[in-house]
Amino acid sequence: MAIVQYLLPALALAGTAFAQCSNEGTLTIASSADASELASCSTYSGSVAIETGLAYPKNANGLQQVEVLTVKRITGNLTVTDAIDLSSLSFGSLESIGGFELGGLTRLSELSMPRLSEVSQLNFTALPALQTMDFGGVGITKAESILITNTGLSSLTGINNLESVDTFNINNNQALQNISLQVTSITNALLIEANDGYQSGLTTSFPMLETATNMTFRNCSSISLPALDNVTEDLGFYGNTFETFFAPNLTSAGGLIFVDNTALTNISLPQLVAINATYQIANNTELKEINGFTKLSIVKGALDFSGNFTEVQLPALTQVQGAFNLQTSARIDCAAFDDLSSKKVIKGKYTCLGSRARPGRDGTGSGSDGGSEEESSAAGQIPAHLPTLLGGTSLLAGLLQIIL
Repeated sequence: MAIVQYLLPALALAGTAFAQCSNEGTLTIASSADASELASCSTYSGSVAIETGLAYPKNANGLQQVEVLTVKRITGNLTVTDAIDLSSLSFGSLESIGGFELGGLTRLSELSMPRLSEVSQLNFTALPALQTMDFGGVGITKAESILITNTGLSSLTGINNLESVDTFNINNNQALQNISLQVTSITNALLIEANDGYQSGLTTSFPMLETATNMTFRNCSSISLPALDNVTEDLGFYGNTFETFFAPNLTSAGGLIFVDNTALTNISLPQLVAINATYQIANNTELKEINGFTKLSIVKGALDFSGNFTEVQLPALTQVQGAFNLQTSARIDCAAFDDLSSKKVIKGKYTCLGSRARPGRDGTGSGSDGGSEEESSAAGQIPAHLPTLLGGTSLLAGLLQIIL
């Protein structure tokens, strides 16, 4: 009987402790007492939110600081949004979180979680005063998705040792100078855009990345993908400022797109064999020669090139399943592609036009499938001023009728 007398209170105390460290709903931290309750747990089973109207004391500058010790794991989400006077957030022992969301914290300048290594989702938005993240020496190594937008971060130290990630979206961080990530695969999507880096532009490096599903790069000054082998969906480059792009090990891509990269002078993909969707190169004003695709054999979608290039070489091309549209403002030799069209290597509508005033925007509606829309000389070229010399295109058509 004496054992029961001691055991029942002990069980009751254990039940109380378990209740404090578990919540089917969300534990809201509004005061230091709430933080102390969380700090009594090693693992908290549930989600935690820091309230917008935080009842913490303010310093002389009207700023608040939240520090939580002891808790190592939060199985649910940690959410802190719109606590506008919060300047410092610290979880000294926290190692893993389900989801981690910070948003609308306009005065947050210090984020310290020196032992954090694993999150399911990390979502940081509207943190203009946050310049650095303290996630310890190694930082976060495992995450399903990362979204960082509209922050004051100048680097991504703290997440740059990620080993795996499904979705990686970094956009509109005006002070961000560099992204260097050690991941070997990105299983869903990568989006990097509008991280201007003030003067020099953003440099990006993925030295170990081998496979990805979908990748989009915008507004980058350099992009390094030395190990990339396969992209199952689109690999797209839009409005970047790099001069050259070299992916020495890329063998296949879903779609491959280069648009509005105004400083681009060279593309080299020496091992690329297959493009399984759209193949587009458009409005890259400094790109004069397209000759870095020496092994490209198959394009399963449409091929769409427009610009002011003078040379296009695709020596290994054996199949284009969609339309073939090549237009340039310069003179160009279409003979090789005329031959491919006549041999039905090009399955869809065939257009090859030089000396166009607006390449890619007109001249595509009058030709016939399987034939060049450019009237070629022996060298496969046509002077842009020929219709004018003959009194216009209607006169040219009349002369051709007479001749024929």
